[in-house]
Amino acid sequence: MRLPSTRQLEYFLTVAETLSFSRASELCHVTQSALSNGLTELEDIMGAKLFDRGTRRVALTPVGEELVAPAKAALEQMEHLVHLAGTHRAPLTGRLILGIIPTIAPYLLPKILPQQAIHYPDLDLQLREDITARQLDNLRKGKVDAVLMALPYDVEDFAHETLWPEPFFLAGTKKPKSNAFLKIGDLKKETILLLEDGHCLRDHVIESCHLTALGEPSGLRKTLGATSLQTLIQMVQHGYGSTLLPSMAIDPYNVPKGLYIQRFENPQPHRLIALVWRKNDPRATEFRLLGDFIKKSCYK
Repeated sequence: MRLPSTRQLEYFLTVAETLSFSRASELCHVTQSALSNGLTELEDIMGAKLFDRGTRRVALTPVGEELVAPAKAALEQMEHLVHLAGTHRAPLTGRLILGIIPTIAPYLLPKILPQQAIHYPDLDLQLREDITARQLDNLRKGKVDAVLMALPYDVEDFAHETLWPEPFFLAGTKKPKSNAFLKIGDLKKETILLLEDGHCLRDHVIESCHLTALGEPSGLRKTLGATSLQTLIQMVQHGYGSTLLPSMAIDPYNVPKGLYIQRFENPQPHRLIALVWRKNDPRATEFRLLGDFIKKSCYK
């Protein structure tokens, strides 16, 4: 019996996802003719057409639709086979693709990478930065091995380990009247600027600071298209309002000019930094070791 190769299954799943031979060939890093030939061979092995190839569109046939789920499962099992063999090597060696969200990457990577080079020089750590929703989609598809992200977020489909809680601070241009800690209710007086939709930090701030319950401050309706914390800080500096920053984004020895940072009283509003990976991944012990390493690198 002839069996399909992992490469053919990869071609099949990529075309099934993109419904484009040209886009799939780019993603698989092969020529379009090589991809088309591989799929023709796969259809010959299966004894059925998997795609309807029109002049303007590509569509899965009923057989193709039925084979998507088992093809994904077969590839995952082959990956697990390789990873199981890798459990006999030293921990945190070889290739590991880590997804990391934009509100964490610029602040933690400068701390993590130098320590990784010292303690785990044989780890080929490859980084992918993107927002949470796409990171988890990539994790589900096997495009990344683990994701460094923030909770709360729906991660029920995955295994995860919470690394530490990270408090939020208010950043504004008004000089505080005293050294007293802020109360959540004090935010009623502020125009709170937030990141645009799609960034989980926006949801974390709204939830942990109860902004909706405070009557929807104007900042909830005025995000101004901010896509990064640095952009938010510049908006605050130019008088558009105040914002809430995670502690990792604040350098107490280098506070941006004209900005004042205020802490909240306990219990402080916060998000949770976490490492997430696929359930039943044989490298779970290694991921926990990675999480512990990240925590120690950032909080010595």
